[in-house]
Amino acid sequence: MSTQALAQQRIAVGIGQLAISKDPNAVLVAYGLGSCIGISAFDPHAGVGAMVHVLLPASDGKLPDPKEPARFADVGIPALLARCIELGALKARLIVKIAGGASVLGTANSEKFKIGERNAEAVREHLKRNGLRASVEDLGGTKGRTFELHLTGGKTFVRTAASQLLEL
Repeated sequence: MSTQALAQQRIAVGIGQLAISKDPNAVLVAYGLGSCIGISAFDPHAGVGAMVHVLLPASDGKLPDPKEPARFADVGIPALLARCIELGALKARLIVKIAGGASVLGTANSEKFKIGERNAEAVREHLKRNGLRASVEDLGGTKGRTFELHLTGGKTFVRTAASQLLEL
């Protein structure tokens, strides 16, 4: 194992959670993204990296649970942006990437089974509303993913149970 791998601090970003760091050794990780979507934001100048793990598209006006501030795309994305700015990031410098949104509940035509697709649409819309756009997307399919943001250099990686870690 390399010295770099030993120095990394892995921070799990659970469902509905937001994690942010300026530690260059931090690795933010959203495990098991099925229909959920992981959104990473990185400001290379400020060294600020953040990630949210969105479960559903809309809060329908409900106030977010402080334990799960990013459960919904409509509240999670503004929270991500606000926290990045608080730590010194500039919105114009943020590099945003998204992964997840798989169809893991089957291929039924029912709208209730298209959660991943609805999440992807909501994430894109709320990024746009907040003046952001994903530079890279790894969305859809039928397999869950793990999504990582390495603050050393701001690189992102994704993998499925059947694949190696791939850089986005």
